[in-house]
Amino acid sequence: MFASLNGTRIYFDIEGSGYVPNGEKMEKKPVLFAVHGGPGSDHSDFKPWLTPLAEHMQIVYLDQRSNGQSDRVDLTTCTLDQLADDIEALRQYLGLGQISVLGHSFGGMVAQVYATRYPESLEKLLLVCTAPSWNFYADALEYASNHATAEQLKVIPEMFEGRIEDEAHAIRWWEVCYDLYFHVLDEDVMRETGNRPIGSLEVANYTFKNLLPLYDVRPKLTTLPVQTLIIGARYDWITPVSQAEEMHSLIPNSTLMLFEHSGHMPFIEEHHAFIALVSNFIRQDDK
Repeated sequence: MFASLNGTRIYFDIEGSGYVPNGEKMEKKPVLFAVHGGPGSDHSDFKPWLTPLAEHMQIVYLDQRSNGQSDRVDLTTCTLDQLADDIEALRQYLGLGQISVLGHSFGGMVAQVYATRYPESLEKLLLVCTAPSWNFYADALEYASNHATAEQLKVIPEMFEGRIEDEAHAIRWWEVCYDLYFHVLDEDVMRETGNRPIGSLEVANYTFKNLLPLYDVRPKLTTLPVQTLIIGARYDWITPVSQAEEMHSLIPNSTLMLFEHSGHMPFIEEHHAFIALVSNFIRQDDK
C-alpha cells in the first residue's frame, strides 16, 4: 500500500486488526509503528520476526522515503527531521491517535527524532540497538578492533564514510562484514535476511556521508516525557551497549534491557524473549 505524503509516496504495510471482538464489545488494540534500520534497507528487516506481536497489537511497517518500495526522491530531502515528519504524516493519514514507535538501528535514530518533534503523538517509544549520536561510530570501531578480522577492519569505513561505489561493491562489503552483526552465525538466516530488502545505495551513501556525522539528539532527550524501552545487545558491534546505557542515562522515563546472547538483531537471535518483552511493555498499562 502507498500513501502520498510530504511530496512523495511512502510504502506501508499493516499486520493485525485495529479492533477485535471481546465478548459483546469490540476491543481497540494498541498501534505500533516499526521503523527499519539502514539507511538503504526496508521494512522486510522486521519480517517475519515481529509478526507474533500482531496477536496483541496492530503493526504498521513503512519504508522510509528513498528506501525499499517507497519512491526515490531528491536525497537532500532525506533528513532525519523529514523522515520523522513522514512518520507523523502517515499516522495522520491513517487517522490514528497516539501510537507506539519501535525503531531499530538507524530507525531508532529516526524514532528518537520523531519523539522529540512529536511527543504528543507518542504513547510509548522502543529503541532497539541504536544510538543517540554519531559518537556510536567511535565506540563501534573500538569494539571491532577487538572482534573483527583484519579484512573487516580494513573495509568497515567504506560503508560508514559513504564510499560504496556500486552494487557490486555493496555486495562485497556485506559478504565480508555481515557476520559481525550476529552473535551466533546461521547461514540460512543470514542469507534470507540479507537478500530480502530492496537496497538503496544512493540514500545509504548520502546519509552516512552528509547526515549522520551531524546527528546528535542527546540535548533533547533529557526532557522527553515518553515512556521508553531501550534494548541493547551484548554482542552488538555497531551500536554497542555503551550507546544503550547513554540513552538510558538521558531519557527520564526509560527502562534498559540487555540481551546477553545477541548481536545487532536481538529480535532474530533471541526471538521469543524479544517478543515477550515488547508485548509486555506495550500492553502493561492495559492489564
